[in-house]
Amino acid sequence: MHAATPSAAAGGPPDDARHQRVRDAVRALVAEHGVNVSMDAIAARAGCSKQTLYARYGSKQALMHQVAREGMAATGLPQAPTAATLRRALLDFAEAHLAHLSEPRTLGTARLVTAQAQEFPEEVAAMYQNYAGALLDRLGGWLQQAMRRGLLRHDDPHCAAELLLGMIVGLDFDRQRHLVPHRDTPEARAQWAAFAVDSFLRAFAPPPFRT
Repeated sequence: MHAATPSAAAGGPPDDARHQRVRDAVRALVAEHGVNVSMDAIAARAGCSKQTLYARYGSKQALMHQVAREGMAATGLPQAPTAATLRRALLDFAEAHLAHLSEPRTLGTARLVTAQAQEFPEEVAAMYQNYAGALLDRLGGWLQQAMRRGLLRHDDPHCAAELLLGMIVGLDFDRQRHLVPHRDTPEARAQWAAFAVDSFLRAFAPPPFRT
């Protein structure tokens, strides 16, 4: 069993060419093979040894988690919401999320991983937590900041985050999976994102200030 190294446990690695190759290899292999990806395959695709991967990341699970965490860091939400940036930040997030879901690689990976759930239940559950679960936690934490600042009505921030994600995605990802017409242009996605975000902001508007 390979123990995690201090550098792997501490968080993000240096942004160097080797890590970029490893990250690209993980994403490509998951798109091709789902969760059934070995460290041997990652090493071969990235052009390094398996021992190098274990020395740097500690385990396959830690590597997968790190790649997912870096992807979540690019969700586009600013560090702290303000009254001036709240709507724009949520619109940018919604449009970026819809664009990501519309990518052929995302759709193909989702189909492949769903088909593997019975055979690899633990790996599929871990992938859910690393991606969808982490996104929910990140958005929930951000909405909690907005609630504490009085920008949104106080409520359960993680329930609010799940509701917002559902409003943003709607049925469009299912439409893509079933090969029926969907919002396949940036303009159509932006229009839906605005409708979803504005509906959410009306539902969670803070109560009026009373003197």
